[in-house]
Amino acid sequence: MGLRMTEDHTELTFRYMRVEGRKENLIDFLIRRFRYLDREQWIDNILNKRLLVDGGFALPGQMLRDHQKIVYLRPDFMEPEVDENFEVIYEDESLISLNKPGNLPTSPSGKYFKKTLVNLVKKKFGWKKLYTLHRLDRETSGVILFAKQRGAAQKLASDFRKQNVQKIYTAILENSLPSDEVFVSMPIGPHPRSQIRIKQSVLPEGRSCRTHFRLKESLGHASKVEIRPYTGRTHQIRVHSQFIGCPVMGDKLYTLDDVGFVHWLNEGQTYLDRIGFAYRRQMLHALEIRFRHPVHDEEMILRADDSKLIRELAELPP
Repeated sequence: MGLRMTEDHTELTFRYMRVEGRKENLIDFLIRRFRYLDREQWIDNILNKRLLVDGGFALPGQMLRDHQKIVYLRPDFMEPEVDENFEVIYEDESLISLNKPGNLPTSPSGKYFKKTLVNLVKKKFGWKKLYTLHRLDRETSGVILFAKQRGAAQKLASDFRKQNVQKIYTAILENSLPSDEVFVSMPIGPHPRSQIRIKQSVLPEGRSCRTHFRLKESLGHASKVEIRPYTGRTHQIRVHSQFIGCPVMGDKLYTLDDVGFVHWLNEGQTYLDRIGFAYRRQMLHALEIRFRHPVHDEEMILRADDSKLIRELAELPP
């Protein structure tokens, strides 16, 4: 998928690839590919000439062929609001580290294109390029690292692949840990019974995955926990937390069922308020990252204060 940003819209470009044995019209494809808009909203986009197929304005019932070029001129007003208050933790000639707030995507995906950490940082400092080394989920706050130079990015990307980068997280988990320290070594893979594409679960045939939990403070109905992931699997902390009966507070994907999660995607906070789901975000924070500097080869330890988690917990209704 291509991505180009202008003053008033984000231009998404991609090639259509037909699902084997199935013919598809444009509307059905768009609903399947971009679930955050419904049929009427996509028809409205087409009638307002925001969709092009092979350079011509699209028609609602238009049948698609393999390799056709589809362009979506997405108006900026459609992007949800985010928390743009990121802080710089560390910066030198090759790296920048930030404390990401708990309602800001790392990079473009889904509903978010311009309102992402990587684009906001580039805009603030006037940079054309910033290399993403790892990601935090939109609702996860804390320390994140980017490279400003290609060579530094390549070296650190290799260190991430080799698991030479260590991370520590703080989380508020539901319930009490089974013991003061818990080590989970259970493989993870795509959830076999979920319709949500990104949802993961503990699976015997999944990829190896190891996570260490240590109790920091008992909070009665919850636990403040230090978490060290020793592998870097998708949603590792969230899946292993749920596996031990202590899901991350506020985690919509792993505490709501599939129907509820889709309702939240479509309706946002309105749905959460209706069902009495009090949490504005999942209470997971990247506390520390430790690595070798790609240029100077010195050990780097970068931290983002986690005190806001407890403050957010105290602000929740009883």
